Amino acid sequence: MSYLVLARKYRPQTFEEVVEQKQVTLTLTNAIKAGRVAHAILFSGPRGTGKTTIARILAKAMNCEKGPTPRPCNVCRSCMEITAGAATDVFEIDGASNNSVDQVRELRENARFMPAHSPYKIYIIDEVHMLSKSAFNALLKTLEEPPPHVMFFFATTEPHKVPVTILSRCQRHDLSYISIDPIVGHLEMICGKEGVKIGKKSLELIARETGGSVRDALSLLDQVMSCSEGEISHDMVLQTLGVLDNDTLFQLSDSVLDRDIKRALEILDNVYRSGHDIKKFYSEVMAHLRNLLVIKVGAGDELSSSIPSSEVKRLEEQAARMSELFLTQALSLMMADEEKVRFSQHPRIVMEMVFVKLAKTARALPVDMLIKKIDELKNELSSMAPENFSVPEVEPGPLTDEQDTRDKTFHAPHSEGETGPADTGKPAMDVNRVVPGKPDDIPDDKVPKVMGVDRAADWEAILAIIGDKHPLLAANLNNSTLTAVKDNRLEIKVYGSKTNRAILQRKQSLDNLKKICSDFFKKEMEISITYNANDTIGTDATHGNTAATRRRPGPHPMVLEVLDIFGGKIINT
Repeated sequence: MSYLVLARKYRPQTFEEVVEQKQVTLTLTNAIKAGRVAHAILFSGPRGTGKTTIARILAKAMNCEKGPTPRPCNVCRSCMEITAGAATDVFEIDGASNNSVDQVRELRENARFMPAHSPYKIYIIDEVHMLSKSAFNALLKTLEEPPPHVMFFFATTEPHKVPVTILSRCQRHDLSYISIDPIVGHLEMICGKEGVKIGKKSLELIARETGGSVRDALSLLDQVMSCSEGEISHDMVLQTLGVLDNDTLFQLSDSVLDRDIKRALEILDNVYRSGHDIKKFYSEVMAHLRNLLVIKVGAGDELSSSIPSSEVKRLEEQAARMSELFLTQALSLMMADEEKVRFSQHPRIVMEMVFVKLAKTARALPVDMLIKKIDELKNELSSMAPENFSVPEVEPGPLTDEQDTRDKTFHAPHSEGETGPADTGKPAMDVNRVVPGKPDDIPDDKVPKVMGVDRAADWEAILAIIGDKHPLLAANLNNSTLTAVKDNRLEIKVYGSKTNRAILQRKQSLDNLKKICSDFFKKEMEISITYNANDTIGTDATHGNTAATRRRPGPHPMVLEVLDIFGGKIINT
């Protein structure tokens, strides 16, 4: 006797043995129990999912000596004949080769005769969508009102090609792709009965390659079992089936994420040298990135039907290292170049360029992170109520005698023998001691010619540095003056709103201002800030500060805070 392939040897003989498809087998079981089995039933679904098998089991259930029964005995004459494919009352017809109107007319004529020894004469037509239009028309009347002893079971992979007039006369059952884990369990059971030693990882690989078809899985298992007499190794399975291990996809994804172009090109070179189809591999990489994105958006349960549970966990670990935005960018780039890979005479080169672009693509900041940062800033600013601050308001007014004296002392010409007025009770300012050196990071065009002598020029230079490094701080010092420089102390007056005051009082703002001033004057400086409730600077003839020190209004403080957080800058307004 010739060898019987696994797909035929282990074909399910009862509804309970059918792998998955519970939505169909349970419905038919209940229909048999209730005596409500339709005279015409259409089974549709992908290849290798059990359409013809379920039709055969249903035929046995209807013609069994103990039937109709949801569990045929498989030992009576009718059950054994159907199992062997030699039943006199059950006709299996290939719709692709028996699709003419004459053959359907012959079928219709024979249907009038009673079955030989069974309750029903059953016609199982496989790939029924292959019947011609004339053949369908010839079948219509008999299908709608068949003799009471006739039943029609149809199977098709393309139900959309079946005329609506036929569909309306049938009870339709749709079969779905079978999940990976049930296929793996079915293969393990068969390997146990056959005495074959093979790892679960290899069975998962076989199940993944079949795309949800049990028949295809059994055919591949047959092929793998023929390659070795002893235990079947995973490497042998890879070589026999000519497929790549999933480790390659994970390693390639990691190399792109790490911007390791050299490693990515090495992996692609290994794929090419192994003889694997580059175009197929490109599709596998896209599918892998798609699976990562599905997990990232929280729809990982959807993958259980097409990916083993052990691999889903590994995908979750890798997805944790990637942002949703990066995965979207990568998939979009690969989809844009898919046609180039598919139709190019050098798909390897095109694919290498795609991964070089992927590795070099700038990572866009996730929108959710931006929104979170802006919300935090908004909450911080809104919480800065006026009652939270105890800084006294200082109204602008004429200088006191003491302030006027100190100011004159600061601006007095420093000639030999000159000293400050004795009646102030304080030593005169030594200009030589406050003249700063030029810090390395201050541009030459932003340093006054006589630093430390002209307070307005000094302050303009300091504000220019602050504007380059801290836009938000500079905006809140927009209307301000340097009122005094005393040894290691700077006195600054700010004319603005209470929001300005709130931002300037933050520790980070004060620390940044102190550091810049200390670097500017080449010594440690203390900062003293007084505030005025007016929105703009007034003219102060005594100090020589005029409206020229008023700076052009800048962007909104929230915009500046975002720039400060993310290290950005405004290109154009």
